[in-house]
Amino acid sequence: MNWNALLSSLLLFSMAAHADEFSAANALYDAGQFAEAAAAYARIEPKTAAVHFNLGNAHFRLGAVGRAILEYERARQLAPRDPDILANLRFAEERLGVAELNRSPKPLARFWESVTGSRTVRHWAMYEVVALWVTMMLVAGAVWVRRWRTGLVILATMAGVGWGMATAALSYRQWADRHAPRAVVLTSRVEGRFAPLPDATVHFSLTEGTKVVIREDRGPWWLIERADGQQGWIRADAAERVSPK
Repeated sequence: MNWNALLSSLLLFSMAAHADEFSAANALYDAGQFAEAAAAYARIEPKTAAVHFNLGNAHFRLGAVGRAILEYERARQLAPRDPDILANLRFAEERLGVAELNRSPKPLARFWESVTGSRTVRHWAMYEVVALWVTMMLVAGAVWVRRWRTGLVILATMAGVGWGMATAALSYRQWADRHAPRAVVLTSRVEGRFAPLPDATVHFSLTEGTKVVIREDRGPWWLIERADGQQGWIRADAAERVSPK
């Protein structure tokens, strides 16, 4: 049996089935059947950036703007520079009045998040490997080709800086995914409390569409951090992770 041919056939069949499901969900959306379209998009696996984006659009049309933001964030993880995803995400946040609340008040933190979030983890890993190899080749060239040594050293230094930046961005993204997962509030309102108890003192309130970082997971309670650094305990069922466990 030709296993390569069999695997190729299965892959093509899977891709065709995925395309058919996506087209069917799009047809429901175009017909104004947004609840049915949302259910159809939700059934598609694996989900691409386009599936998450269209699912977010369906939720937005249904008035579930917080869930739309969640799906736009999931789409942005897969296609971080897509202008339509970024525009719809911003529009949904503005609709709920959380656009500024979801941004850090610290310019340096905003800049770092924009840089590291502008590429996927896979892209940063690729940049790291390429920059390392280029640096090594330029260093070797500087050692063996004396006539071009000065220029090659300058280029090697620049490539080394690029490698360091890619490594830092990749390390941060991997650390954040493991130790500081992001979530989106889906209920209209939830209290952030000083302790993981239903009768604990309320520290602040969060509204639908607010993006938070999970600092500690205690099952039914999460210790979350807002973009401004304020922390509090919220019910875990009031929000959903951007990257499911």
